[in-house]
This record gives sequence, C-alpha cells and structure tokens, in this order.
Amino acid sequence: MILSIHVPKAGGNSFRELLQADFGDRMMKDYGDWAGFRVPEAIERCRVRTLAMRARRDELLQKYDIIHGHFPPDKYLGLFPTEDFVAFFRDPYQQTYSHYCFLLRNPQREHLEEKMFHEAKMTLRDYLEWDAFHNQQTQYLGSLSIDDLAMVGIAEEFYRGVNLFNSMFGRNLRGESFLNVNPDHNGAGYTIDDDFRKAVDKYRGADVELYRRAKEIYARQTAKAGV
Repeated sequence: MILSIHVPKAGGNSFRELLQADFGDRMMKDYGDWAGFRVPEAIERCRVRTLAMRARRDELLQKYDIIHGHFPPDKYLGLFPTEDFVAFFRDPYQQTYSHYCFLLRNPQREHLEEKMFHEAKMTLRDYLEWDAFHNQQTQYLGSLSIDDLAMVGIAEEFYRGVNLFNSMFGRNLRGESFLNVNPDHNGAGYTIDDDFRKAVDKYRGADVELYRRAKEIYARQTAKAGV
C-alpha cells in the first residue's frame, strides 16, 4: 500500500489530482482527521478515526492501492503487508506564510482550526506563536522519521517529484495541476523579512531541519532514479 501524506501547502492538492487520474478507483482519499493541529479536540478526533479505519484493514487491502490525505502515518503504520509512505515538503518559511494566508482567506470552512483562528482574530505573530501549529510539517510524520519514507518530494520542484514517484512506483502520473494556489500570488514566493524568519526559526525549528534533510534525501533519490 502506498500511503501519501498530504502536508498542507506543499503541493498536496495538485498531487492528489494527478494520483486520482492515474489510480482511479484504486485510490482512497482520507481527510478529516484534523492532523497537524495539536489541540485536544483534534487529538481525540484522530484517535477515534484511527480505530475505525484500522478495523477496515481487509476492505482497504481489497479495494485500494494508495491512500492520500491529511492523516498521521501512525494511523496505518503496521497495518498492511507492505507500506510505502511518501510526502512532499516545502520551505518552512514559505509553507508557514502560505498556511497563514490560507486560513485568513477561508473563514467559511467548517474546520476547528479556521473557527479558532478567526474567533481569535489572529495576526501573523499570533499564528506563529500558536502552539497548535508549531512544527506543522514535522507533526505530519508522527512517530516516523523522514528517513522512514519511501519517497520524499520537494514542493519547489513539484513535477520533478512527480517524475520521481513515477520512476519509483512504475506509475504514469502526468498533466498539469495547480490547485489551491493563493490567487494573490499565482504561485510566486512570499517576501520573508528577518523578523518572520526569526520567528519561524523559533517556533518551527524542527521544520527547518526537516526541510534540510528532505532536500538531501530528495537529491539522493532523484540522482539514483535519473530524473
């Protein structure tokens, strides 16, 4: 089973569309855990949903070849005979700013993180200091380390990462997909000032190190695959 972890604001929606086109009905989308959001309600929700999903083991094996979504890897860890975890990661300064802007422009979403964010009228600094999202990309690894992943992608080289996936898993993902991009930026990077960078280093230091390791692994994997 391929288990594709959708790290927020790291190309996961675009990757999902390419996966869906290639795998069709053999792909299951798993969203709704409130993963990567460390508050008691989200932790309990994830626990309950994990128990329910693990009870479906035989059904999942029969019906699907890949699961993609916002889920912690521990939800499936050890459940299937073979497990290949894959994920794309993004520069933590860009990912952090992008996620803040996403929350800001989506007050209508029925999700606890949006509700709490907008009720508190959070500034960018408030968001950075909010411990629920500290090291958000690292949260998505759960008990795994990045070295446990079968494939590591880099959002900044999205289509090369797609080619790496095709090479490693013998698939044919193709086409263009640009979903959930900030309409005010059209995919361009955010301007990062020194104060913001220092705050990310303080509150998302593990993500900074994670991204450094991700780039190392990605370079090694693409070189080996010749992509």
